[in-house]
Amino acid sequence: MPDIRIGGTVIGCEDRGSGPALLLLPGLGFDRALWAAQVERFSADHRVIALDPRGAGGSSPLRGWRNVLSRQAADIGPVLDRLGVGRVVVCGVSYGGVLAQRFALDAPDRVAGLVTVDSFAGTRPRSPAEAANLALLYATGWLWLFPGLLRPGIRHQYARWPHALRHLEAGLARMRRLETVKIRYALNRVDHLPELPALGCPVLAVAGDSPWLVPMSRRIAEAVPDGRLAVVEDSFDPSNLCRPEEFDRVLAGFLDGIGW
Repeated sequence: MPDIRIGGTVIGCEDRGSGPALLLLPGLGFDRALWAAQVERFSADHRVIALDPRGAGGSSPLRGWRNVLSRQAADIGPVLDRLGVGRVVVCGVSYGGVLAQRFALDAPDRVAGLVTVDSFAGTRPRSPAEAANLALLYATGWLWLFPGLLRPGIRHQYARWPHALRHLEAGLARMRRLETVKIRYALNRVDHLPELPALGCPVLAVAGDSPWLVPMSRRIAEAVPDGRLAVVEDSFDPSNLCRPEEFDRVLAGFLDGIGW
């Protein structure tokens, strides 16, 4: 399936397989290649749709700085309409998990299940350490304009996961810098937690075993009526690249558990 054109907007898209639909959304500034292994694995028994959000990959530019997540989420329904897909399980990693929540909240009739991976629902700090981390995010968002400055830290962080490191370095090279900065600063103002109790679909919050990732994912799982937390040992954001086999097992279990 080629990229989807909706009016004057192009959304980069991969559409493979048949069966219940699984929608995959990538992390901050990255494109759908982040999900290549899962597209291959799950298209054997699902229709897998991997999107480039507006401002990333093969999609149209992200213009302006306001309502970034809402505008990106609003692109998803028309793409599903064009593909003839009614309901999906939507799965997003990191920033993609935040976007997946926004889509599920804005279009609950389209979402049979929600999976967030190494993600969060709000940036309101709950401790001095989290307040310091938020201040750091505000102060360093501009670094995405200069991927070369991020590369040494990424190589150090992911040295133990060479598969993930290869994908992240390749994605960093393709990243659309200014648009990534817009998304990064939009994420700093996210507060989905008060809305999540209204979700009626099953929710799985997956997290690598990091002292930052697990508490943020637990808050998502505990905020919804039908939520659960799964921790992937020896992993980090993105768990689907750091521990792909274990991640696939967790996601497959969730899909089987909800009959999808």
